[in-house]
Amino acid sequence: MTQDKYTNNWKQRFQEIQSLLPEAAEFLKKSGFEGNQGNSELVASMLWADANNKDQLIFTTLHEIQKLCEPPDQFDEIEAVRGVEPFISGDELLTAFYCLWTLEWEDFKGIYVKLSTISSAYSPILSIKCRSKGSEIVVVPTDDSSAFAKCLGDSFFWETGLNR
Repeated sequence: MTQDKYTNNWKQRFQEIQSLLPEAAEFLKKSGFEGNQGNSELVASMLWADANNKDQLIFTTLHEIQKLCEPPDQFDEIEAVRGVEPFISGDELLTAFYCLWTLEWEDFKGIYVKLSTISSAYSPILSIKCRSKGSEIVVVPTDDSSAFAKCLGDSFFWETGLNR
């Protein structure tokens, strides 16, 4: 990859993050977020930019999982949401931003893909969780598409009981 391509990628990311800042400010206001507004707007915008870049991979992989099962209409629609949630780290109550993609089927089965970060600094974590089993896989690094697909496939096997 040439230096120009690296620079162009960085510029595109910068522009996307910048364009998401007003939406992030409105989101934080509506959610009642009480932390450092300016820093958190940037963190949320960075998370959303990364989530936008992962959308195609996540939706495509989840659709491929749907095709593996018969009948395929047993699945609910894939949903994607953004949110903010509290969590405890040691003795501290912190806030996290997240983007969540869900695929559910039957009564209590599903796979959740979550990209999240604490609100005070951008440190993304990509995780995959099975609904019925409660098991969770953290995908590191977050930009490794093949590691993500492998972990998602493993989660599907675990959730469906195909591992018997």
